[in-house]
Amino acid sequence: MLSHLQREKLIANWGQKAESLECKAEVKIHDPLTGWKCYIFALNPDTDEILCIIKASKYFAAVVTDWNLGELALTYNAYGEAPQVDEEYRPRYVQEILKKLRGE
Repeated sequence: MLSHLQREKLIANWGQKAESLECKAEVKIHDPLTGWKCYIFALNPDTDEILCIIKASKYFAAVVTDWNLGELALTYNAYGEAPQVDEEYRPRYVQEILKKLRGE
């Protein structure tokens, strides 16, 4: 799901940078059919734990949460399709993404 370079950048964000949200979300995973989005901004170097921003739909607020990369890879929408890496996405700062998703 993630390239080697993306993994390296996400691991570099792990720790204080991620905790303070002073880093870029390097990857966007999304479901084009439902509007679900996941912006990954940190990866634990010892496990598959990720820190990310989840926006479930326009009806739910964006939340910062931790998740497991393996579990993310096993998710599917109602049509049985897995989320996709957004190849057109370019890394943006976490706080910038949160402001946009929260309509600030």
